[in-house]
Amino acid sequence: MAPSNKKFYLFGYPVAHSASPAFHNCVFQGQKTGNSFEYWSTSKVTDEMLETLQSDECGGTAVTMPLKAAIIPFLDEISPESKITDACNTIVKVPTANGQIKLVGQNTDILGVRNALVNALRTQFPAQTISPNSSFPASAKGAGLVIGGGATTRSAAHALTLLGLSPIFLINRDPAEVKFVQDAMPHLSSKNGLVHLRTPQDVEDYLVGEGKPQILMAVGAIPAISPQTYAERMVYTTVMALLTIPYAAPRVPESELPIPVKRLFLEMPYKPRRTPMLQIVEAMGWHGLNGIQAMIEQGLAQQRMWQTGQATVEAGSDGGILPPEIEAAARKLADDMTDVVVHGKEVDRAEGKEAARRK
Repeated sequence: MAPSNKKFYLFGYPVAHSASPAFHNCVFQGQKTGNSFEYWSTSKVTDEMLETLQSDECGGTAVTMPLKAAIIPFLDEISPESKITDACNTIVKVPTANGQIKLVGQNTDILGVRNALVNALRTQFPAQTISPNSSFPASAKGAGLVIGGGATTRSAAHALTLLGLSPIFLINRDPAEVKFVQDAMPHLSSKNGLVHLRTPQDVEDYLVGEGKPQILMAVGAIPAISPQTYAERMVYTTVMALLTIPYAAPRVPESELPIPVKRLFLEMPYKPRRTPMLQIVEAMGWHGLNGIQAMIEQGLAQQRMWQTGQATVEAGSDGGILPPEIEAAARKLADDMTDVVVHGKEVDRAEGKEAARRK
């Protein structure tokens, strides 16, 4: 049974600028269940925060920086996705067989990336029914690309892997950041599934020529600011070399996930909505989409999990859980929303308090 008359929270700091309260309250108000969503500004996992999380009044939470990893030791369980990426952005209250509740951490950022890309692919094949859990066959020789480093890169790399893409190529100005991602994801890096493209010559060596893999989907996860240093400029130079590789959709007899007519590029930053990188990829003939779409999809995944009490990829991708008109209203709100204006100084509720200790 879906929860009712519960409070849901966003834990993190700063969070007053977040669009999450407006998005989730749009869903809750459409359902008329008496649920509500608000932010809880905290830079630490505190005893007060944990008491709120564990209370009967709380129906579940979203988690953002700097707590995505810090919260994990205080949960009863984490999903395979959170374990792989060492990040939790969603806490689901899952009923147990003995009538208790366990706190399960999940990373819906992965589903935000995957489901946004699948939705975009549906627009290229409107007559075809595409399951959110489908993937490209190995015979397609489809690869993925992520530009960036850190938690978003790990989430994006795993999302592309779920879509059947391999290897995942990484473009980043800092080799140390790439190594950190590779070390954090040994299930991919141990099989040469995470490859660092440092220069245009690397692009030529790995991706140009007969029998080489083709990038079918890409995710941009670097700040939308002009490059300043040589290393930053080299990122754009290397990306341009990749974007201009001629594309011919591989012929695959049967594929549950259709091969893109135009290669897909999800640009995670969305301030501004049309970032310099998004403008570049579209000029090069790619199918670009902005990060608002990933934000929408990860938010809907959270709602589906909270509704069902299931912290699974399957529940988060089930389009039948929420009424279509409520999903449509939430999507429109997010698409049309301007930046949230913060009035006054945001107060950190953890200021002057010690971080909680795992008992």
